Amino acid sequence: MQTRTAVIAMALTAAGVLGASASAFAAGSAAAPPTFQQIDTDGTGTVSEPELMVAGKRQGVSESDIRKAFGLVDRNSDGQISKEEFVQATRK
Repeated sequence: MQTRTAVIAMALTAAGVLGASASAFAAGSAAAPPTFQQIDTDGTGTVSEPELMVAGKRQGVSESDIRKAFGLVDRNSDGQISKEEFVQATRK
């Protein structure tokens, strides 16, 4: 299982907040991370857990780690992650 730092790094990488080096650390992959806008496939300006699930799986991250990351980053527990929530998570 990935560490909390790695899980958050994966989530932040998926949002386009961190670069590919964080992606490699978080998911064991050198693939370029998708941007926040690419993950937000429905164009709402937020990322839902299913949207993060698709992006995370493409990065090679397990479903349980993606769920954990989502819960850590969704600070207000509204079921959506804003870009601001991702940025706040990088400051922890």
